[in-house]
Amino acid sequence: MPDLTIDNCPTCGMPAEILERTDTEAIARCIFLHDFTVPIKPVDVHVPEPLPVAPVIAFRAPKVSTRPEWARRMAWFAFGALAALLLLRAPAAAIVLIPLSIPLVAIESARKSWRPLAPKARAAGSPDAGTGGNEDRRAA
Repeated sequence: MPDLTIDNCPTCGMPAEILERTDTEAIARCIFLHDFTVPIKPVDVHVPEPLPVAPVIAFRAPKVSTRPEWARRMAWFAFGALAALLLLRAPAAAIVLIPLSIPLVAIESARKSWRPLAPKARAAGSPDAGTGGNEDRRAA
């Protein structure tokens, strides 16, 4: 027998469980042992007609944003302006703080000069996709 939803007793309102079920009614009993019947009404379910298949619209690939590059340029400009202001207002502090920024400059310039080790490859674009052969591979 499939699980039926728990109903409430019409006498006391406590939860009840289904004891017997027929096509037209179900007999239930609450936790205070009140027996009652629940009518089962047949339901007509209409299956909607399938929709026609729409053509797929191809979208262009989004352009690569230049915002990170402009944000980086603005950050370097702000860094330079603050360094110049510090040099004018507090030369002793500038002599200490500006050399401490050299590692930041080195990391940023190295990050821009690094090339990826391999081009970004797609699984579907690989010529030997699915063959499973490793005969052509060389040790790195």
